[in-house]
Amino acid sequence: VPPPHGGFNQKYKHGFTNVLVIPKRGEADADRLVRSHERWVNSTHVVGPEGDEDDFGHPRLLEYYVTKGPEVVGALDPRSDGNATGNVVYVFNLKFVSRFGVDQHFRMSSEGWGDHELLMDMMREHGRFFDRGGRIVANYVDDAPACTARKGDRATNVILRVPARDESTADALIRDHQQLMRRTHHFTTQLDYDEVRPRITQYQVSKHLVREDPWDTRSALSGDVHYCFHTTFVDALGIRGHRNVAHINPEVYQRMTPFFLKYGVHADVENHAVFANMQRPNFVSNIIRGVGKLFVKTEQDVALQEFEARLNQPRL
Repeated sequence: VPPPHGGFNQKYKHGFTNVLVIPKRGEADADRLVRSHERWVNSTHVVGPEGDEDDFGHPRLLEYYVTKGPEVVGALDPRSDGNATGNVVYVFNLKFVSRFGVDQHFRMSSEGWGDHELLMDMMREHGRFFDRGGRIVANYVDDAPACTARKGDRATNVILRVPARDESTADALIRDHQQLMRRTHHFTTQLDYDEVRPRITQYQVSKHLVREDPWDTRSALSGDVHYCFHTTFVDALGIRGHRNVAHINPEVYQRMTPFFLKYGVHADVENHAVFANMQRPNFVSNIIRGVGKLFVKTEQDVALQEFEARLNQPRL
């Protein structure tokens, strides 16, 4: 069970999700654009809640990464054959300390990032989903360190659009899902058996009140609600372990599965990985003796391991 809040509480902080579905012929151009976006974010944004509270000129991030993988038909439907369409999916997940940080991100992009218009053109032509008004409503622990998703981590993304009449049902399911994730998954990069207790580096669910114009925060509300689930796993076996958790905890997933099938508008559950992220400097090689593999320990790893140590401290 996560400890009481001892640091910065990320719950109800702000963010947005953006999904692009690109034909295979445009993959190289999309890769270049995402890498350009990654360089721009890393050079202009900062990690975590410290710093000037106005976020002016340096939005403070709680998470930034872009996942990439194949588009699959009926990704949420167990009856689907899982055939790939040939398209490539990119999902942007950004979370900020303040709402003003979100506004600053878009202002700075339009004024200072050289590829801003190219991204806007790509979104107009290939955008599947965009919502900038989200708030974090579920996570692994409220005061987790910022920007823990690592490049190469396996990823899942699920997006729902729920009508107002079922909003309370969705909220209850998400509370149960959060409780189950906290009880059954492991927030760590240390060696572990992923098929029994999946290792994750990030888990968040954001809730967005759907507006008629997703770009205009003053436009009329439609009455529907978006829920965006984002999880990153240390290893692909963690996704298999996540499914194992679902099978042995039917009290939650027997209610979630039909709900997701009914209201899901996008899902990536196989063969997706973090392609771009908010990087941290000071990479250190760390050989794990007896395993014979070279592990690269990043500051994301260090932050996760220090946080894990705090989670495991005895509490009265």
